[in-house]
Amino acid sequence: SIKVKPIIGVLFAVAMPIFENAGRKDPERAAYQVMSTLRLARQHAIAKRQWTMVVFPTRDSGNTFPEGHLDKCLRGYAVLAATNNLDGEYRPEWGASFRNPPLPYMQLVFVSDWKLLPEGIYFDDDKELTGNFVFGRPNGSQPTYTGAFPLPLDPAKPNVRNQKMGVVLFKPNGRAFVMHDSSAKGMFWQDVDYSRIYLTSAKYYDQEGNTLTAPKPIPGTNTAIYIRNKTGQMHIADGSSI
Repeated sequence: SIKVKPIIGVLFAVAMPIFENAGRKDPERAAYQVMSTLRLARQHAIAKRQWTMVVFPTRDSGNTFPEGHLDKCLRGYAVLAATNNLDGEYRPEWGASFRNPPLPYMQLVFVSDWKLLPEGIYFDDDKELTGNFVFGRPNGSQPTYTGAFPLPLDPAKPNVRNQKMGVVLFKPNGRAFVMHDSSAKGMFWQDVDYSRIYLTSAKYYDQEGNTLTAPKPIPGTNTAIYIRNKTGQMHIADGSSI
């Protein structure tokens, strides 16, 4: 038994890094964390009667981020809310062609600080992925969208809007919308069912200065969060439906 203890100790020491790293590159586990934040945003929208958004910094601003913020590109997400009343009919101050309130009209505050996906996991912004409206998938025959409105990166400066982002919006009735800027009628908030947020560990991005390079394929896995528009409910895709 004296000889067995050192062997067990060695095995335990070897296994520890494996246990510590388990889940770090698990997109499904990360998806549950993102889904928790989406649910927080929906609860806030209902309780506070405020339009509430989960925002995802994208590469739509030319892929260059302000100093100190590149880690948020395709990995960050946060909750923002509009404190001014946005319910009701069209208002002339929005602009003649706008039928939804544009983001510059919203008085925004951060409801949560920024959260990051675990190292090695990214939001997949491939526009060819089914239902990937948050990251620019065209809705029907509409052209591919790029985010038209910048949003704030610094929670201390919510009026400094310096980066384009994908958005999931929850209204006070609990319904979910995604931002899609290509509508000719200025209907920025699209009521589409089964929009999806894809997470992947099968891509890798190098950083060059304040820019991400093009993704490189690596061994990894993928998952997706499905969002229902009428109820605002969501679930993780099973392996056969991604």
